[in-house]
Amino acid sequence: MPCKRAVLLLAAHAAALQPPSWSSLSKTLPSASREVPTIIDAVHHRQTKPKLSDETVVLYRERNGWCPYSERVWLGLECKNVEYQTVLIDNTGGARPSWFGSTTPRIRWADGTDQGESIDILKALDERYPSEPLFDEHSSALIGAFKDIFPRMTRPSSRAAFLFRSSGQPVARRDFESTLEKTDALLAETTGGPFFAGATPTAPGICWAPFLERYAAQLPLLHDGLRPRDGARYPNLSRWYDAMESTTVWKSNFRRLMPSMRRRPRNCSSSTAWRLKEVSART
Repeated sequence: MPCKRAVLLLAAHAAALQPPSWSSLSKTLPSASREVPTIIDAVHHRQTKPKLSDETVVLYRERNGWCPYSERVWLGLECKNVEYQTVLIDNTGGARPSWFGSTTPRIRWADGTDQGESIDILKALDERYPSEPLFDEHSSALIGAFKDIFPRMTRPSSRAAFLFRSSGQPVARRDFESTLEKTDALLAETTGGPFFAGATPTAPGICWAPFLERYAAQLPLLHDGLRPRDGARYPNLSRWYDAMESTTVWKSNFRRLMPSMRRRPRNCSSSTAWRLKEVSART
């Protein structure tokens, strides 16, 4: 009997040591207290448009979480705390719905009008929801710096943004390093906080974030030792990553992206990553 009791105690102790599931962990996030927006996968509505609320903003975005431009708008809506519905659009070809003839991202506003282009949508968010503005007098210059700092003559594609030259050749390591150094220097000029415009994420950070997120995952795959989050080499950039990941908006973004993140091989297929790594080793 004592032996049986000891076994039961050991079993109970072992059960208590089991790591919590993702489901239980996700409920502890600050974002879990917010209602998750309705998400409709248009793959299941290819011929007939799904029923959507006439009183709510609707975001049409790329289905797999690959598109950084869709992510910009998504982050903008979250920062503004706007109520919205999401329709996922398959841009890969066969499963694209017949009733959607536009590009993503696309917004249908609550008044029935619609709009495209990520930065234009962010500006419209400020006009329609003026509290806690995303833009200030410095925003245009900080957003414009993106074009000067990220590698030029490259493909801004969804799955491998700014990794390839227009010719199809991969960007050289020295150019990635230059991008990270200039980004770190730009963040060093910021006063009042770790973000591009101070203490909170605003339009410049929303525009930069999807691409910096992808670089943090992709560049270490392509070049050994090239880590955008290296605090010794890029202290201000590393601080920005940490600050962004601490925000409720960013945590909410990843909680809702998780199903897509599991389907996508971190924005760049493994075969592409290894081909890039092989070619990059020769450059």
